[in-house]
Amino acid sequence: MPSQPSSTVESIELLASLDSVAALLRVVCDISGLGVATVAEVTEQRWIACAVEDRIAFGLQPGAELDLESTLCNHVRSSHDAVIISDVTQNPTYCDHPAPGLYGWKSYLSVPVFRPNGTFFGTLCAFDPQPAPRLEQRPVMDTLDGFARLLGELLAREEQRREASPGARGDLDLTPLREQLLVLLEEDLQRPLQALAAQDLPTSAAEAEPWQAEARRLAERSAATADFVRVRLGHGLPLKLALVEGVNRRLIDLLATLQARFPDQTLGSELPELPAALRLDLPRLLQAVGALLEWAASRNPPGGSLLLRGLIQERCYSLAVESRTAVVDPGSLSQVFQPALSQATAEQPARLELSLYLAQEVARGHGGSLVARQENGRLRFILTLPTALD
Repeated sequence: MPSQPSSTVESIELLASLDSVAALLRVVCDISGLGVATVAEVTEQRWIACAVEDRIAFGLQPGAELDLESTLCNHVRSSHDAVIISDVTQNPTYCDHPAPGLYGWKSYLSVPVFRPNGTFFGTLCAFDPQPAPRLEQRPVMDTLDGFARLLGELLAREEQRREASPGARGDLDLTPLREQLLVLLEEDLQRPLQALAAQDLPTSAAEAEPWQAEARRLAERSAATADFVRVRLGHGLPLKLALVEGVNRRLIDLLATLQARFPDQTLGSELPELPAALRLDLPRLLQAVGALLEWAASRNPPGGSLLLRGLIQERCYSLAVESRTAVVDPGSLSQVFQPALSQATAEQPARLELSLYLAQEVARGHGGSLVARQENGRLRFILTLPTALD
């Protein structure tokens, strides 16, 4: 993948104009435990900091340039592989590299940032003079990888906007998206990450499980954030359609997982016998169906019921989530698939609900549809995948 040339001054100004980038770098420091985080433009000749969060008075500023050959980001540029070091003194690959001594760090991460068209921009880079055990947690790294993809989406969209309107610096169409991104980054991610960071690192498996569970939840939330931005910027969800087997078994496993979360409800299924394989993105399908089941179950009273029903008709595969007990305002169904921003209260910060919005995009990505209906007191979500049997 080639790099796309750009003016350094333009890159710095561009990233500085995006409030969400500053918020994202704050979250990077919170989740990683590292004191300095930066978005760096990395070319074959130069390493330049374009946006910086510096919590340890290291002195790095936007526009600062480091010797390219002295940085591990140069390796990331050439290999396109992330570099993650929780403690350089214990890392056999990099313990003798000159960079730690030159810049005074013991923990480090550098994740490549690509535009959606595949061109390389630079890196999401962070470091600290102390070891950072959190970098050994897989959910933490999954979250940071998602942030790097999100940066590439934001960067490309702003570049495209400026090419279309060279003199403009304010895009009214992007104002709601900017506000939603700030809620996602500062409320949905930064606040819980700060609470997580304030805890002592667990020393036993029993203590580690709640910490890891929260880290997994935040990793999932960061992935949803990146998906949301891709869709809002017109790129759609990245789907990997393939012939997959055992779809019914995976759906039943999903029901069992949700049944454990809603033990006072009855979750059942009526699934038809399927061909040996269906053509779809199974993880995305499970994401969408899980979101529908959870949304309906959360609106069921104790003792309520849910049914997951499958149907094959005229070479079209459909799944329906049905409830006769869910309490739903019929007038709200027309807006149920839109991103919903909750109001902040004294107990709860504002939150952007994305699950059904992304579920509908999963359906569209499969060339299908997702609709909500309420008929004869019954709530029904109908997910149609017309190409699954091809």
